[in-house]
Amino acid sequence: MQVLSKAARPKFWREALVRQRASGLSIQRFCAQEGLAAATFFVWKRRLGSEAGGRATAVNFAPVRVLAEESPAAAVGTIEILLPQDRRVRLTGTVDRQQLAAVLAVLAG
Repeated sequence: MQVLSKAARPKFWREALVRQRASGLSIQRFCAQEGLAAATFFVWKRRLGSEAGGRATAVNFAPVRVLAEESPAAAVGTIEILLPQDRRVRLTGTVDRQQLAAVLAVLAG
C-alpha cells in the first residue's frame, strides 16, 4: 500500500469500506486480497462509523407502541429486524409476545 497523506486517509478508507461491503467478502478475506491490515481496517471502520455504507455499526431500535387491549397474545405474519452489515432476523408465522421479547433482549445485549 502506498503512503497516504493525513488528509487523504479518510477518503481512502471510506472507499475501502464501500468496496468491502460490495464484495461480499469477510473483512479478513477482503483485507488479504487488497493487501490491507485487517486491524487498521477495523480502526477506520469504527472511526468512520456509518459514513461508508449508510448503516450504523450499532443496533438501533425504533419505538413501538403495543396496545394491550387490541392486540392478541400472538400475531400471525412476518416480522423482520434489520441489523448492521446487511444481517436480518426474520420471524414468520405465529409470533408469541414472549418469544419476540426474548429475541429483542438478546439483540439488545
